[in-house]
Amino acid sequence: MEHLQSTLGVHAYHVENALFPGLFALLCWEEIFTPLPGAFFHPFQSGPADLFRPDFVERRQSALSEQLATLQTGDYKDRIWQTWEAKQGLACRLLSWSTLTEPLLEKALALIPASDLRLIFWHLLADLRHHRAGMPDLVVFNEEEASYRLVEVKGPGDRLQDHQTLWLQALADMGVRVSVLNVSYDSP
Repeated sequence: MEHLQSTLGVHAYHVENALFPGLFALLCWEEIFTPLPGAFFHPFQSGPADLFRPDFVERRQSALSEQLATLQTGDYKDRIWQTWEAKQGLACRLLSWSTLTEPLLEKALALIPASDLRLIFWHLLADLRHHRAGMPDLVVFNEEEASYRLVEVKGPGDRLQDHQTLWLQALADMGVRVSVLNVSYDSP
């Protein structure tokens, strides 16, 4: 991150598996926490019992579709900020408050197109249990170009795992700028 920031003049954040599930949770908090039958057993649950079951989306299809439609109108930004402020610190299985900081959220909402969020959120929802893992390590924001890029970082001897390859391919298919950065060390 430091290398990218210092050499390219960009802002980089380590967000592995936290950015998009977190943004989704902020946008669809009410839909996620809707008290459907069998979803909640006590008031301190960090998510519904069916969160990672195949019928999670089916049981909330109408409400989720309606909320994700706000990505086409621009209303989603206000909803995300309102939820971020109102629910700050509350446990949610899809949200890491320590990762999704105010500066990161500001840049994400300013530079990630709603069309990308829509595609990524629906991909997440296609299999929430498995798709919430394998996302790239970094998000890199270039404010001068008003753009962002996702970057998977691999060190010496490290290789892409299957779930990472699937995400990289899905993101590329969506038209999201994504790359793999192979880090090497010079020997003395």
